[in-house]
Amino acid sequence: MKFDTSALERITEDQFVRFIDITPSSQTPTWALVAAVEEGGAGIDYNPNIDRLKLIVNKNASSNHTSNDKQMSVTYLAYKGDNCFEFVNAGRDKLNYKTHLLEVDLWDEDSGNYSAKYSDATIGITSYHGDTIEFNVYADGDATDGRVSVSNNTPAFTPTTSL
Repeated sequence: MKFDTSALERITEDQFVRFIDITPSSQTPTWALVAAVEEGGAGIDYNPNIDRLKLIVNKNASSNHTSNDKQMSVTYLAYKGDNCFEFVNAGRDKLNYKTHLLEVDLWDEDSGNYSAKYSDATIGITSYHGDTIEFNVYADGDATDGRVSVSNNTPAFTPTTSL
């Protein structure tokens, strides 16, 4: 049996962009694009927590997806003047380095607005090599779904209203 897949459009890595807030204590976020990353270097890992239960009267176990430990692991190329690098670098020796994470799906566009998720986040630096800095961004709590519009290369997030 053959299925027609000619109407499918391939989504590529460059259609998923991430931003971190470099002024997290401000009322209005200042978003820095997580850009200086080599291909495949800044995906989102969901790390699902699954409770499994196998009763002796059943042949198969049951699963309960209780939560996600969402994180983004990044090896970032160091560029002087790159706002993202400079913000992360400033937190090298800090504990509980708080920020916000904005994930934007450029492939999901409607009238100039893109699907997005906004999360409170914590950054943990794992290593620094001078020309690169490796860090994790851990989502704190549940993400807020919304839409992003972009003006002058600056994203503006609007939460999706729920019914």
